[in-house]
Amino acid sequence: MMYRLLTLLAVVSLLSGCSSIMRPPPAAAFMDTYKSEKSLNMIGVSGYAGNLQNWKEDLNENAHLSEEEWWVDGHFAQFLNGGYFTLGLGMQSLTAFMQGGFVSPYFGFNAWSNMNALFIPMIKDEDRGFWSHYSGGAMTIEQIPVTQKWAFGLTQHVSRNGREVYRVSDDEGEGFLFDKPRPKFYKEMGAGLYGRYKGEKAAFSLEFRYGRDIDNDNNRFALTLSVWGFSKPFFSPHDYMRTQAEAYNEKREGIKIGSVSDTVVYNVKTMDSVYKSPSRLMHKIPNRWFSVLDTSKVISKVYPLSPIELSIYSNGICYDEYEREVWLRKDTDNTIFATPIDNIDYCEEAVLKFPWSTVIFEGLLFGGASGLLLHSFDAFLIGDLVGSTAFWAIFKAADVKVPKNLKGICKLQHSPEELEEWLKQYPCYDSNDNEF
Repeated sequence: MMYRLLTLLAVVSLLSGCSSIMRPPPAAAFMDTYKSEKSLNMIGVSGYAGNLQNWKEDLNENAHLSEEEWWVDGHFAQFLNGGYFTLGLGMQSLTAFMQGGFVSPYFGFNAWSNMNALFIPMIKDEDRGFWSHYSGGAMTIEQIPVTQKWAFGLTQHVSRNGREVYRVSDDEGEGFLFDKPRPKFYKEMGAGLYGRYKGEKAAFSLEFRYGRDIDNDNNRFALTLSVWGFSKPFFSPHDYMRTQAEAYNEKREGIKIGSVSDTVVYNVKTMDSVYKSPSRLMHKIPNRWFSVLDTSKVISKVYPLSPIELSIYSNGICYDEYEREVWLRKDTDNTIFATPIDNIDYCEEAVLKFPWSTVIFEGLLFGGASGLLLHSFDAFLIGDLVGSTAFWAIFKAADVKVPKNLKGICKLQHSPEELEEWLKQYPCYDSNDNEF
């Protein structure tokens, strides 16, 4: 899904407007995404006042530089939420941007950036670095829910805003001497407040914001009206999780399932969980591979190590010799399940090794490619390398504990007698404490 999202971002930026300038986006809609399974779709309009810079500067007797700071912006955005994290794509007038951050009922943090700086820097400029076309910022949001429908919020932001600069001619006989508008940026700090009303089908907000232009000592004011609603997203992490949950529920039918925190013992008559002293444990073992014959009788993830070798691994086990069942801890959580003894065999221990070489190599490759694409200066390239390495470390972490390339880890097949003798060291119960 990550690759689909990055591809979508690139396509949006290439097909959208060519502008690099933007100002802080609305805050209330972002806060309303908290734990939403549907996508939030927002439209809004902002009006600006204060020390707007719209003026001309003589270059010669005919040509002038014209600075155009727009007095109005339109906002269009769609957000997807994954619990406490929200990611969105949008347009602010002619500028495509992405936005994401932390969200909760009372506090939020988001950051935004225009797409041009990320994907299509204007390489014809003398200054080809990332920052020559970057417009973005970050914002903290404190929200106070008053009722189910009403909420108020406070915002604080730092940003790099921009305005357009044009080269024009006053000689009507020559027509327009127009070349591509150039962004001119300034740094801003500011704060704001908003009120939000949530109806049955849509929500509305009115937001006021003050910004101090640090570079030019100017004061600017913005008033934003936003409206948003919800719809089924084109793709969503919730859809994937729901699909996996349905597959899991279907698979677990007919399999004995339990939950354990490390203190469970099984009564051999009822197979009910009974909690006893810490000496009566579901036996914890080093991560070990187990070969399985029928994958429908296990709920752990199955790893095809070869065309004929299917394996799972677990770090918790007990053997019920009366029911001739092996109980294993699911590899991803504390769920435990039973499988017949004739369906399983023990293999080698699963050695946990973090693939540092792979992570670093992929991070360097990703960072180097990004640096070439963005024509960045050294400091940004170093930061990009660090960030990309961390990215790969995070998204590879789920695979770290699963050796994918181990061949022959279950090459030794044990006889039924050998298998049962090995399992007897991990009984599910203490015969001295259970009456049969």
